[in-house]
Amino acid sequence: MRNLTIALLILFVSVTNAQEKKGKILKEIFKYSTFYGAYSQTNAIQNNQTFYVDQDNTLHETTQKNPADFMMTYGWRKLANFQYEDRNRFYIGDENNASTKSNIGNVKGLEYLFQYSTGRQQGREFENQQAFIRYLAKWWLVKGEYKKNELVDLNYKSAEARARFAIGKKLSLSLGVAYRTYDKAYGHNPIEAYLQDNNWWDLSYSVGHTDELYQMVSTSGQSMGYDYQWFDADGVLLSNSDLDYRNNVFQDVVNNYNKEQLSMIGGFQQISAIAGLDFYHYRNNFWLHIYGNVLPYHELLSGDERYSYDNFYGSNDYIDYSAGGVIGIRITKNIGLYGEINLQRYWDREIRSIKAGVNIKI
Repeated sequence: MRNLTIALLILFVSVTNAQEKKGKILKEIFKYSTFYGAYSQTNAIQNNQTFYVDQDNTLHETTQKNPADFMMTYGWRKLANFQYEDRNRFYIGDENNASTKSNIGNVKGLEYLFQYSTGRQQGREFENQQAFIRYLAKWWLVKGEYKKNELVDLNYKSAEARARFAIGKKLSLSLGVAYRTYDKAYGHNPIEAYLQDNNWWDLSYSVGHTDELYQMVSTSGQSMGYDYQWFDADGVLLSNSDLDYRNNVFQDVVNNYNKEQLSMIGGFQQISAIAGLDFYHYRNNFWLHIYGNVLPYHELLSGDERYSYDNFYGSNDYIDYSAGGVIGIRITKNIGLYGEINLQRYWDREIRSIKAGVNIKI
């Protein structure tokens, strides 16, 4: 009985310690994190009125009416704000998060961001996703990232491991490797290759569209030349002219062809060298935060080499990068200047944002 009691006590202590450790881990993950959701809607920019007159002299309005722009976002984040960032703001999902772009943080340890957005911009519906997780230590960092941005057609996953080197209290360098996967053959344009050996209308014929030559005649009976009417596979009229067909119908044929051809190529995996630089200075009347990452060399691990970006560029030493900076100046007690820039170029896709402003308190 005594031995059983001792065994039960040991088991109880072990379970208690395990639960305490589990509790500490969960506390570390959830502490200071924020769940958020937001919805915004604005009027879309409307185009000037446009019209089309058909062969029967009937006027048709062809103005493109854009529905309202909107965006719905929800996410979960744990990011330590830098001293120049507003710690009391409500998150709506369109913030530029310096912590996800730089290689330093306001605190060491675990940081993350998981965000999903869906919406419409100028009549175009989109879905954006972002996942970011990083563990920052004194001499090293590891980071994982997933980004899907349909507005610029960029989609990739990455994992990084780097060594960190502090130079003084404000400058930090980092060196390591980045592993990236992506599903699209960036740099390859299937329709461009198609048109080298085919006429543009051959692609229309391949999807069931047909054209019919007709003579244009004025109200006085005089010939005004010839043009083509275009019909779909069911014989429904699509367009009364070649120009109108190319401007308003053929673009969808091209987009569908490109999407189909690119999906047949498959995805890619590569490993790249990566280096980062970060400079951070903060005072109440002046702050400067500069960060940048460069990927100067790449090795393809899997994927069709014929359609790799290495083959498109001509070598594997093309430069991918992400960079940015924030500056704030308090000129007087009531006057201040602010600026922010963010740049990213991965393969042939670019993301740019610039903000600048002045505040004058009266």
